[in-house]
Amino acid sequence: GTADRLLRPLMAPKRKREEGFKQSQQFWQYVEEVRKKHKGQCCNEIIARHGFPPTDLRSETNVRFAQQVLASIAQKDTMWQLLLILLFQAPDHSHCFFDIARPLLRAVKAQRAGKNQESRKLFDKVEAALNMRVTSGGGAIFGYGESGIYNAEHLTATVKGKTHIQGLRLKLERWPRWIERAVMPLLKKWPASCDENGINTLLKEKRYARALPDGVYTKIAIAPSREARIVDLFGGDAAKARSVLSQALLFAEMLRPSDKDQRQLRNKYGWGAGPFVIRGLWMDLTRDDKVGKSFPQIDTATFCPGFTGALAGAQSCELERMTKVTLHPKGGGAPNWSQWEVQVRFASWLHALQAAQPGSRAPRLHCSELEAALCFFSRYVIMAKSSEGSREWALASKAMGTNMPESVIRKLFVRKHVTEARQILARG
Repeated sequence: GTADRLLRPLMAPKRKREEGFKQSQQFWQYVEEVRKKHKGQCCNEIIARHGFPPTDLRSETNVRFAQQVLASIAQKDTMWQLLLILLFQAPDHSHCFFDIARPLLRAVKAQRAGKNQESRKLFDKVEAALNMRVTSGGGAIFGYGESGIYNAEHLTATVKGKTHIQGLRLKLERWPRWIERAVMPLLKKWPASCDENGINTLLKEKRYARALPDGVYTKIAIAPSREARIVDLFGGDAAKARSVLSQALLFAEMLRPSDKDQRQLRNKYGWGAGPFVIRGLWMDLTRDDKVGKSFPQIDTATFCPGFTGALAGAQSCELERMTKVTLHPKGGGAPNWSQWEVQVRFASWLHALQAAQPGSRAPRLHCSELEAALCFFSRYVIMAKSSEGSREWALASKAMGTNMPESVIRKLFVRKHVTEARQILARG
């Protein structure tokens, strides 16, 4: 397919691949140990003891839940596919979302039907279910499995004057209007990631023509006083460069719509859905041949939005030195992940990692898998360099968590729960 063709040659002749592998060798050793772990063969104590997920994201609990449970609930309804994937990013916690799924489905369904009073009462039940999780978990807000309402890795946003429970309820209640009225219309108008003519037409629109007068052959800043053509960041592969650029622009448009009506909807109903949340759409579509067909604008083989967690892993791999590309050439502060230029530069880092991947027979990792692996790799590096019991080691260890018992994971995938959820959506 297109993804395989784009990943096969990449940019690097043998010498460059060898240089890239040498600079990123520790990362690829980490990837190999994680692969062994999930085959029961890991010899690395840190990786074996902690909850480092599979590099193949289809087996990672949250992505697996999205692809096997949420996608099965939505079936072929593209709107429900998008709603469930993006609403799931609010807690980013499979067990929490599982516990609130029934009242949440009823509440969103009532809201979409204009039954606002009924919807509010059902969202009260969602909030009660969230409160029950916190109470039964000894007051824990962050956690894994049976504990917490937010994934221990992050918090999507806090709401001034609201408790964590109230803030999460607010996002779950407001986001459906933003998703249905702004995100979906945007996606429907966006070209597929492999549509050369569609992307070229998009780049000629007034909103992009000035910044990208030559399309993927436009030069952008990649370091202080240095520029490069976008296509050259991807080894001269114009098809891959177009795919990356189109998706980077889409990501930026989701966060900061140029359309006035979509911007108003975003500001009113999409509060709290930042780069980490939108990035989750790419994560949950990784190698998904079924739901992925509904969203041809997204191709995780060529692109995945980057965020802060991956930056630490990239620094450990010295990707900036390897590629001679810096995320913010003007310097000062953290990268602005909402900017398409930052995402294109980050994608060039992932491209370099793909080119350096060892083993000609090993499955080529998708950009979403590399982005996630970089996040977890940064925690591994901290623990490998720190003394067990130190503050640094403890924080990284807590962020990774321990290995979740299979019996706890298995509860998420009981078929009858999917059947019950489908029945809720099917009722008039």
